[in-house]
Amino acid sequence: MLPFLFIPQYNRNASPLESPRFVWSLVSCNAMLIIFYYFNKLWLIPNILAKKKTWLYILCVLVYLAIYLFILYSIFINSHETQQFIAQMKQKGRDFKPRFFYIGPLSLFLFTLVISAGSTILSQWFSAEETREEISRQQLQTELSLLKSQVNPHFLFNTLNSIYSLSLTNNTDKTSDAVLKLSRIMRYTLEESKNDEVSLENEIEFIKSYIDLQKIRITDNVQINFAVKGETDNVVIAPLLFIPFIENAFKYGISTHHPSTITTQINITGNMLIFTCVNDVFPSSLQKHEGTGTGIQNTRRRLELLYPEKHSLTIESNSHLYKVQLELNFAV
Repeated sequence: MLPFLFIPQYNRNASPLESPRFVWSLVSCNAMLIIFYYFNKLWLIPNILAKKKTWLYILCVLVYLAIYLFILYSIFINSHETQQFIAQMKQKGRDFKPRFFYIGPLSLFLFTLVISAGSTILSQWFSAEETREEISRQQLQTELSLLKSQVNPHFLFNTLNSIYSLSLTNNTDKTSDAVLKLSRIMRYTLEESKNDEVSLENEIEFIKSYIDLQKIRITDNVQINFAVKGETDNVVIAPLLFIPFIENAFKYGISTHHPSTITTQINITGNMLIFTCVNDVFPSSLQKHEGTGTGIQNTRRRLELLYPEKHSLTIESNSHLYKVQLELNFAV
């Protein structure tokens, strides 16, 4: 009801609603301000100002302001109440000239302009933020899908190499057993890894199958230790997080001439999971080991995307040992 404050009144002793001039001014003022609010919000800003036609926008606003003031001025000057007031002033020897610009109607127009533009800008800002967040989520999902798609072929490629090496020994029993284990591993990588999360128990079974497959091709000089401590029930994690490190250990941490050991452990305490993988290092594999492979690089990136500020990955390497420790907070 701001017009009550800004539309001038002549008779302070009577109610403003008893004045036809005031009622007409009130109705016209509200109607034109409402029309301008939506006209500015829905057409002027999106179609003119948003296209950087600033001067045209200012011109349109000034034209509407002139029409708005002219209509209010016409109602004011042509009303019987105003004419009567002018006659009274002349009888008293005073010269009264109605003004085209009154601070009240002009203030109401500027107030409506600010509210309309402000609400539109805020609405567009929130919409832009939602769009940016949606684009960010889509980019994140695309990157994760790409990384996951790179992990699977990389892992399968190395496993097929192992079976190929085994087949060269003409040991058909071990080869057929390896193919069977590989089929189970492939089923997991193709089906389970499509999910964003898998149960830790399934991931552990997958790791065991992979280790069993690797044991077929290694000699008695290699000792493999794998242990799980803590409760694994109801624990879910992203798939294929650990296998690149274990794969790396089998690729670079064993020797056909020297005894070697690969020790892998998963420890669950509360909401924390600690994965440790330690393997021996040999001079021939040291340089390759330090460089890490595609699988480890992808796993680093996946951890950054999936567990931001909820994981710690430490890789230590010297001339004798290569150790990976991943601490993961899997709490939702």
